[in-house]
Amino acid sequence: MHISIPVTEELADTLGGRYVLYSVYLEGFILFKVRYRDLHFWDEQMHDIFGNELPAFPPKHYLAMTKSMAEDRRLMLEQYLQEVVTNPVLSRSDILFKCFKKLQLETFRIPSIKVILKVYLPDGRLVKVDSETSDTAERVLEAALYKLNLSRELMEHFSLFITHKDTNAVFSVMKRVAPFEIPFITIWNIKNDSFQIDIRKWYMTPSTDAILMGCTAAVDLLYAQAVQELEMNWCKPTEQQTTALKHLIKTDNKVKFLELMQQVEHYNYQRLDPCSSDYLDGTTMVTVSVGNDELYCSFQTSDNKSEIIRFHISKVTRWHVMHYQPKKTNDQQEFKFGYMDDQFLNWITIRTNQAFLLSTWLKKMLSEQPVTKENLEILDNKTSANTRKR
Repeated sequence: MHISIPVTEELADTLGGRYVLYSVYLEGFILFKVRYRDLHFWDEQMHDIFGNELPAFPPKHYLAMTKSMAEDRRLMLEQYLQEVVTNPVLSRSDILFKCFKKLQLETFRIPSIKVILKVYLPDGRLVKVDSETSDTAERVLEAALYKLNLSRELMEHFSLFITHKDTNAVFSVMKRVAPFEIPFITIWNIKNDSFQIDIRKWYMTPSTDAILMGCTAAVDLLYAQAVQELEMNWCKPTEQQTTALKHLIKTDNKVKFLELMQQVEHYNYQRLDPCSSDYLDGTTMVTVSVGNDELYCSFQTSDNKSEIIRFHISKVTRWHVMHYQPKKTNDQQEFKFGYMDDQFLNWITIRTNQAFLLSTWLKKMLSEQPVTKENLEILDNKTSANTRKR
């Protein structure tokens, strides 16, 4: 998860005093707006429970702040919230869920009322969830999977995502919905009917399928997503595999289909929409996929020069996500990563509105590797994202 505070507003309160309102974004989407004093009060409550496990909160200033002091506070609040939401204990706490829920509802002035929330499966089936406008993603996902008869102990392997279909019916995954987000607000705030809430797998290791094969509902979900990704050419079966897979689809043999998919190149890879890059030249187009411990990039220049590079995750030393706004109505994102080549550090920038999602997938892939001291250092040092609007 990536928190940023790219926008601030200076406002007047009812007594004529001035205060700053911070717009907190989660992975490029507005999450809530909040004042410093409200976050400070919440931090004190959190400190009573978690003590020194909390990161340092930006100090109070009793005199008027200069521009540089205000910018320092913005950056420190951003770093504070980033550390909180990436801490596995703090981010799952009841007090965080309660606070973030309150801030989301107040920011968008959404009353808590009963609704039927539409949640879709990869094959287009609709699950109508009896919900409230204030329900978190954790609760909505649990209710949806319960209706599908999925075993409770397997729910951690699935998540809610915001997806999109353009006018040509081209499908894209835009972001994962964090457990403390309110899906009703997230999708309502986008204000575009071409976006929807989907249930998709939440793991990057293909062999994890085996854990789920004993549950009929889980097999149904895995099969639906695998067929969808096969039809979208996200994976690369051979001609022989394609023939066998089509036969298994025709005979509705879901288990055998999933077993064969384990042998297909790029099975369980997640793909971005076509985007541009500064590699080779400034107009290079690139198709990016993530899976099997690698970042797979297929580059093509305007004069039809092409190159495929597989960046193993161990060679990707660090990355940054930039969120900026060249026009008021047009947000853009950039993903810049460094990789080692013959002991030299090289950088590539990918311009895509799925930059935060790409970072999320890479983090998830890293988290599923065997836990070693080296991997813990990797998770600590190379998965941070720097975000701003300019």
